[in-house]
Amino acid sequence: MRTTMLAEQFMPLVPPTPSSLMSGDVHVWCADLNAPWPASILYGVLSEEERVRARSFAFEEDRRRYVHAHGFLRLLLGRYLDQTPGSIKLTPGRNGKPCLPRNERTVEFNLSHAHALVLCALARDRQVGVDVEWRDRELSWRDVAAYTCSEREQVILSSLDEPEQVDQFVTWWTLKEAYVKALGVGLELPLNRIDVADEFNVRRDTPAYSDIRDRGWALFTLPMGPEYAGALVTEGRPGRVSCFHWMWELGAVAIPVLERNRGSVEKDHAYES
Repeated sequence: MRTTMLAEQFMPLVPPTPSSLMSGDVHVWCADLNAPWPASILYGVLSEEERVRARSFAFEEDRRRYVHAHGFLRLLLGRYLDQTPGSIKLTPGRNGKPCLPRNERTVEFNLSHAHALVLCALARDRQVGVDVEWRDRELSWRDVAAYTCSEREQVILSSLDEPEQVDQFVTWWTLKEAYVKALGVGLELPLNRIDVADEFNVRRDTPAYSDIRDRGWALFTLPMGPEYAGALVTEGRPGRVSCFHWMWELGAVAIPVLERNRGSVEKDHAYES
């Protein structure tokens, strides 16, 4: 059964430091890309390769979002690693997934951004994948579901009321994207062979299915509000997942803790600082 986890308390937390991310824990940071970000500072911490990538975008808005998202990632890594953001070396891992060099890999991370939001997940002792998607109410979900959903999931979606169809589809889609990002396999793994319906206690008379997902990875949904869907996937079950909302004017402020895909989990907390 899916269980919604609420913070038991709000606790002060100093800005991220090397000791604030404990072994077994996962931190998820959310930030608004439409906030007044210090664009020149963020651009300044990017590597030359990232600056070239930023300049390659045809539209200014795409360039701005890329700079803000990747500059934000470097600021976070700088705090957790106790390094200057611009000095951090990132290398492409499997399928181009950015990571720290192997001999310096004390933090695993993953980044995702969509429309006005960016998410970043960080952990010390496990791979993580994160994804955020905008809930486009005009989305022709059946066209996308044909290659991203299992046959069983498509049948379930068709049985739902129309307003619920897009919401459920985007939720599943986001979980699958986070899963393949955590594994670092990209498009090597067909999304329609990954079935996540059972993770949300969906029990209906539906066709048999073949699910190739490794059950050793834990799936979470993130409380992104009505306009977005967010998902986190971790290698094994983390001890605690903490969610933070970054605001340039105030620092980090709390957002509700995530929804768990199955059963209860040890005390999950949200914090403010």
